[in-house]
Amino acid sequence: MDFAPYLTLAGLDASQATHVAQRITSWDELHEWLDAHAPEDTTPLPRRTSIGTPFMETSWKTALKRRFSRLQEDGQPVGEEPLWPAVVERRRRVSLITTLFLTVSLTLLADATLTAEHITPLLKTAYLLLYSIMSYFMIATFAKLAIGSWHALRGPAGNPWHPAHSATEPRPDARVAVLFPVYHEDPARVVAGMIATAQSICRYAPEHTQHYEFFLLSDSRKPGYRIAELAALNQAQEACPDILFHYRWRTSNDHAKLGNVIDFCRRWGKAYEYMLVMDADSLMQGNTIHQLLRMMEGNHRLGILQTNPTPILRESFFGRMQQFAGRLYGSAFSYSLQAMYMGHASYIGHNALIRTQAFIDHCILPDLPGKTPWGGKPLSHDIIEAALMARAGYEVWFLPDMGGSYEEIPANILGFLIRERRWMQGNLQHARFLFLEGLKPLHRENFLSGFMGYMSAPLWAAFLIISAASMVSYLQTGRLAEGTIAQIEVPSIMMLAASVVFLFSPRILAICLNIKREKSYLFGGKNKLVLSTLAETVFSFFFAPLMMAFISRFVWFWVKRKSISWGTQQRDDEALPWAICFRHFGWTSAVGIIATAILFYQLQKVPAQAIALLSVASGHWLRPESMFIWFFPILAGLGASVLIARVTSRTFPFLKKAGWFMIPEEVIVPQEITDMEHWNTHLIASIPDPDKLQDCVHYALMDRLFYIKQRARTRYRPLVAQAVLTKIYNGEKLSVSEFMIALGDTDCVDAMHRMSCDAYAQSPAAFPQPR
Repeated sequence: MDFAPYLTLAGLDASQATHVAQRITSWDELHEWLDAHAPEDTTPLPRRTSIGTPFMETSWKTALKRRFSRLQEDGQPVGEEPLWPAVVERRRRVSLITTLFLTVSLTLLADATLTAEHITPLLKTAYLLLYSIMSYFMIATFAKLAIGSWHALRGPAGNPWHPAHSATEPRPDARVAVLFPVYHEDPARVVAGMIATAQSICRYAPEHTQHYEFFLLSDSRKPGYRIAELAALNQAQEACPDILFHYRWRTSNDHAKLGNVIDFCRRWGKAYEYMLVMDADSLMQGNTIHQLLRMMEGNHRLGILQTNPTPILRESFFGRMQQFAGRLYGSAFSYSLQAMYMGHASYIGHNALIRTQAFIDHCILPDLPGKTPWGGKPLSHDIIEAALMARAGYEVWFLPDMGGSYEEIPANILGFLIRERRWMQGNLQHARFLFLEGLKPLHRENFLSGFMGYMSAPLWAAFLIISAASMVSYLQTGRLAEGTIAQIEVPSIMMLAASVVFLFSPRILAICLNIKREKSYLFGGKNKLVLSTLAETVFSFFFAPLMMAFISRFVWFWVKRKSISWGTQQRDDEALPWAICFRHFGWTSAVGIIATAILFYQLQKVPAQAIALLSVASGHWLRPESMFIWFFPILAGLGASVLIARVTSRTFPFLKKAGWFMIPEEVIVPQEITDMEHWNTHLIASIPDPDKLQDCVHYALMDRLFYIKQRARTRYRPLVAQAVLTKIYNGEKLSVSEFMIALGDTDCVDAMHRMSCDAYAQSPAAFPQPR
């Protein structure tokens, strides 16, 4: 038996391995040599931290009472408070006043136009109430965008409080843990992102690699995934020898990603001053990461630095449109929010650097009283964590000017809606924190906006129903005269104008900022930039009613206390089968078809005299059937939802070739994306398929690199492994749970690998497999 390959994998060069292998003639001698000379597992020993939840009153009644009985806020600033909070508060008040003024003006104008006799006071009141609520939140978004964009024109250099101004080189003992929490994610894709990120750190900050260590935090329950994750991580360490990679598997996956991060803080929070929290699909440039560390080191008040991840790698029709929209409009909106929020920004849960001890002291969330979805651990915990960090006196900055941060988004409408339902449940839970003492006003606004962002869907549905019923009733009365046609036209035109101005202003602003030749080139050129924006805008008219219907349904489930879990996100571009489309979108198509039939039936009841009067009053432009033009996007979006879901989930290669929905990262591909795709291809070919347990077991038993790396992770545990070791020596089959126990014991790993190699060499059919 030639043991030289084992010695090479254990750290010797080829000549040393050949020389030493001449003195090793048996497996026992190899084991002795490995015990004495092989590198030990680099995973740091736990330095357990006691973690508790800071006091916070989550009963909104009690919190509201305390809020008005004690108006002072309890958050104590960390050190001397800077001047920017006063600037932020002034901009917030200007935005609030602007929003209130425009909302009241539009509501009064709508009230003045609704004077028809057939409209009952109750119906009119309901109409105006819904109109004012929806207008308020629509205008609030527009006001922040407009005011923030004006201040953002100066860029980071024009903001004297931007964290970049105080950045400094990190201290020698500063340590950053780069966390990748996973749950049944594709191990090849996750670890490929880890390798690409680590190599980028080595490329941009070669003298500072000692500051960074990577953790793969696994919540995976399936043994095949655990083996594949370990196999991929082994290769990551070989690919990046200057950076340490560690693996942690939780025996219980309580509270999903939040619980995984808290578990890390409990075990290693004292050892790492900072943690860079990632998602399974996250990818970051090394220079971006190091600049975040420099900012943290230069300002001890910074608690969270959040980058703006760029969506990448989508090929499906829906994915490309959303990717294009997020890259083009989202960046413009992000810059305005940075100017409006500064150090009171929000946090989106990944691609962000966090001060670990501050997070442990102030951001551990309690279990909300009551059953899920109203109670339990908040799903959208990131927004609350940002609010609690600011409540404690730390700064939370959202930095869209920091490029080199990437993520993947859902490739189809179904995946998008599944994610929205999880976010909705979390955002509705935020209402429990709305009156919490010490919160900054901007964070209270975020909670309220997030809550209303989903509650507005059923309100919008009710508004549309009331509008349609009012218009049909108005036509059926036959009391039309020249001049009264404005009672139909004006409210409709007002709502259309408000939608165009307030909802599509980010699109207009984004085009204006990127229409120059040198910028538009990165989006496929001027023509493709404008045409892609128009196409995505038209799609949004049909997609919005679909979202309205589903979110209204989700809200109804929430009212009935039907909870959901945070599962694995689909991250490929596979098209949705017709059966899946009919199963999930058939009901919305039915709603659209039925609503169209009802509207058509009601319009047939309009008297001939009313039809003639309507034609004359409108200058022969309108007939009762003209209502279908106004409601066409809504009815068509619902009625054709099955077709829309199917078609947009497909991939059309000609779109990318023609330059439609292009993003800069496709025109000039960053090195990190190229590296990630290279390592993803390599790992797919070299590690076992996590869904094929037999292949994973075969790999764990036979692969030399896996054996050497896994042996370093094991411990001698004779009491735990005694029964399993006896079965191995007797040639008995192991259960899956016994096999996973054996992978953690040194003697068991040695015995399984030796016996597997010997048996496989004699006869592959005799190769032992667990059940």
